[in-house]
This record gives sequence, C-alpha cells and structure tokens, in this order.
Amino acid sequence: MVFMAVAYEDLPIRQDGFTVDDLAEMPDDGRRYELVDGVLLVSPAPRWEHQRACLSLAIILEAACRDDLAVFGPTPDVRRGQRTSVQPDVCVVHRADLVRGERYLAVPVLVVEVLSSSSVGIDRLLKRDVYARLGVLHYWIVDTDKPSITTLALTGRDYLETSTAHGDEVLTVTDPFSLTITPSQLVLT
Repeated sequence: MVFMAVAYEDLPIRQDGFTVDDLAEMPDDGRRYELVDGVLLVSPAPRWEHQRACLSLAIILEAACRDDLAVFGPTPDVRRGQRTSVQPDVCVVHRADLVRGERYLAVPVLVVEVLSSSSVGIDRLLKRDVYARLGVLHYWIVDTDKPSITTLALTGRDYLETSTAHGDEVLTVTDPFSLTITPSQLVLT
C-alpha cells in the first residue's frame, strides 16, 4: 500500500507509537488526528464540498434510520484498544450503545468516508482494512469530485463491494436500513 504522508513540524514524534491518550494532547487546530496501530494520521481541515456532503448525507441517513439507530459525523471516535482510533466522516450507531457522558466504545452499524485529495489512499485502503478488523458491517465511500457512492458489506474478514452509483443514478440499499439516494444529492451545484 502507498500512503501520502504530511509532515507537520509542530507535532511530536513518538518512536514507540502513539496511544489514544496522546490524542487528547494534540492541538485544537482544525486538523483531524487519528491513530492506526500506533501511527498518527493527521489530515488537513476538509474543504467545504466535503463538509457539505457529510452534512447532506447525515440528514438523509437520519431521516431513513430506524428509531434504534442514531447518526453522527465526524464523531464519535471508533476505537480498537489503545493504539487505534479513527473518525469516520459519518457513522450510524445503535442508540443502546450510547451512554451519556461516556466515550463511544461499540462498533458502528455503518461508517462513511467522504474522499478528499489528501485522504483517497487512506479511505480506500487503510481505513477499509481498519473498519473490517473492527467488524463494521457496512462501509460506504463517497466521492464528491466525481459524484459517486460505493457501498461495501463485510463478508468474513474483508469487504465486498455491493453497489456503486454515479451522478444521478439511483442507489437503493436495504441493509442496514432501507434508503434510496443519488450521489448528486450530496453535491452542491
């Protein structure tokens, strides 16, 4: 796998890797800080197109979800142990797994990543692997530059692409809940 690395001179370096406790010490500077197996991933602040797509999708998902589900974006963190903590752009969780005042520690029903120029490899490869290891049953990848939605379902230890829609093509899903959407709905024109 090939990943783009961005160096920020103001960030610490840890030879032994980072933990979730280190995330609390990261600056509040608009960048997204995530961990995968102790490796710190730092993403620049997203473009407005990315933010708009996340908001639009969250609203659409919230309207389609069953009452036992809740939609979030970009938190809560999805964690595995002390060395992996990622933040999907949008996620759907079981309401029963939410405890007021506590960190979210369960596995989401659905996670969605909206591609950015700085995150294409991370979202398509690295996070796909992380979410599969975590046992997230449904993973969607949204591209706003060439409007598309790709849905994946966990089968065994890896994801199988279940559908893709582009532009004004209609995407209909029934699992984890029923929804009909077009990728163009997520893009402000």
